[in-house]
Amino acid sequence: MVALPFLMNTPMKNTESHQLLLDSFKEMILVSPMTPSSQGFSAAALFGRPELSQGQRIKFGIKIEKWINRIVDNHLSVVSIKGKESNLWMDFDNKKIVFGGNGEGLKDIDNMFRIVNDAYYLEAKSSLDLDTEKGPATIEKVEAITESLRESGKYSSVTGKIISPFWEYEKNIPIKSAIKKYMKKGGVMFFKEFSELLDLGLTKETYEALCKEMGKLL
Repeated sequence: MVALPFLMNTPMKNTESHQLLLDSFKEMILVSPMTPSSQGFSAAALFGRPELSQGQRIKFGIKIEKWINRIVDNHLSVVSIKGKESNLWMDFDNKKIVFGGNGEGLKDIDNMFRIVNDAYYLEAKSSLDLDTEKGPATIEKVEAITESLRESGKYSSVTGKIISPFWEYEKNIPIKSAIKKYMKKGGVMFFKEFSELLDLGLTKETYEALCKEMGKLL
C-alpha cells in the first residue's frame, strides 16, 4: 500500500486520490474476488461492465460497500470505525455500537468513520431503484441508527446518509419515489460529496474514468 501523506484541509493531488481509490479497490478484489454467477445491476455500467448478470450485480453491490470501507480505512486522515472486513452493529437499547459477532437482534452498520470527533454513518446502496418496501425500510434504518448514535453523546456531531457510487444525481439514474424524497432532504450522499468530505480533489470526469479502469479488475 502506498502511503499518502496529506492534511485534511489540503485537497489531495489527483495522483494521490487515484492511488487511494485504486489501491483500495485492488485490495478489496484481492480479498473478495468476483465469482461466476447465473444472474446484474445499475452501477455495472458506471464501472464499464454492463454485461454483468443480475446475480453478479448484486454481489458487486456488496463489493462497493467493502470498497468504500477500504477507502476510509486506508485514508490517513480519517479514523475508520467499521474497519475493512469487520462486522459492526448498532445496539439500540444501550445506544452503543458492537464489534464482531453475528449481531443477533442488532442492526448492521455498513460504514462508519470519524473526522476529528464528527461521526459519519453511511448505508451503501449501489442502486437507488429500491422497491416500495426496501426503500422506506432503508430510510428508517438510517434514521434510527443515526439518532441512536447521536443519543450516545460520544460525538460532536453525527451524519447519517445513504451513499451512492454515482458522482451526482442525474435524471437517467433510476430512483424510486421514497428514496428520491429522501435525497431531496439531503439523505443521499453521492460520490462527489464523499470526495469533498475526504478532500480527494476528484472531478466527475476523472472519477468516472477511474471507475472504468477499476471495472477491468472485476
